[in-house]
Amino acid sequence: MPRLEDSPERVTVDVPGYGHYHFELCDGRAEITVSAAMHDRLFMLKEGFAEQLKLLQPEAANNLRWSGTGAAGTLPPNVHFTTVLSVVPVGRCFLRVRVQGGDLSGFQEDALHFRLLLPTAACQTPEWPRLGENGATPWPKEDKALHRPVYTTRWICQKTGEMEFDVFVHDGGRGTGWVRQAAVGDLLAIAGTGGGIPETSRILTYANETALPAAARILESLPADSLGKATLLADGGESCGYPVPAPDGIEVTWLSRDGSGNLAERALAERGQYPGYFLWFACEKGEAQHVRAALKAERADPKTSYIAAYWSQ
Repeated sequence: MPRLEDSPERVTVDVPGYGHYHFELCDGRAEITVSAAMHDRLFMLKEGFAEQLKLLQPEAANNLRWSGTGAAGTLPPNVHFTTVLSVVPVGRCFLRVRVQGGDLSGFQEDALHFRLLLPTAACQTPEWPRLGENGATPWPKEDKALHRPVYTTRWICQKTGEMEFDVFVHDGGRGTGWVRQAAVGDLLAIAGTGGGIPETSRILTYANETALPAAARILESLPADSLGKATLLADGGESCGYPVPAPDGIEVTWLSRDGSGNLAERALAERGQYPGYFLWFACEKGEAQHVRAALKAERADPKTSYIAAYWSQ
């Protein structure tokens, strides 16, 4: 993430579309200030930091205390309960789900992702996250643990509180298992938002099936005079039937899963042909790591790209 300030005493990190982390040494202690324009995004930044700290330094994570959060035992501000309104097919391998919730004001036009909160199939009495005494969220564990896959908001109406998202249907996915059984009137808990739409009119986009909804959302949000290229990989290529609208200046190329090319290699080869273009790449974990390593080796400005693993083998 871009560093706005970097010294031995202070570091300020920008999280595009969300806010800032500010770290400062004070009398041998680390003080962390998190700032954001919206309450739910502020909470998401706090949660993101707490999760990373728990992975890197569990003891320090146990001592973490946030100020300015809600009362212990209450629902986190980024968790919402919605009701399924419809489930309809889109193309050959996607199902589009429409839900309606309460206050989805945090799902602004620049917000891209959110999480489903799915109990296991065997869990008859789900346990939902609640704020802890330290302001962080202790998530349910063991047989009460929630599966939290990330999905893309494809459409939202703030007035009615309705939202649509697309699920890539494939064997073995827990999201697929849920959507195949979903029915009108079902309760669905979600947490969001996350990610952001690049602010650019010059873009190179690379995505496989798992990232097609995000790629479509980004391309349809671009200015009308945008230029660039979108390379999309799917079983059967364009015949998969998933709609990807794009400005006239964006060249859309479909690849089929028949050995016609590696997205990572294509992205790195074509990036040099489009200097100054924003690179948006979302694919399998190994390919994403390959692209990320190549950009890191050439010391590319992190503001000029978004590289993400949407699934792993």
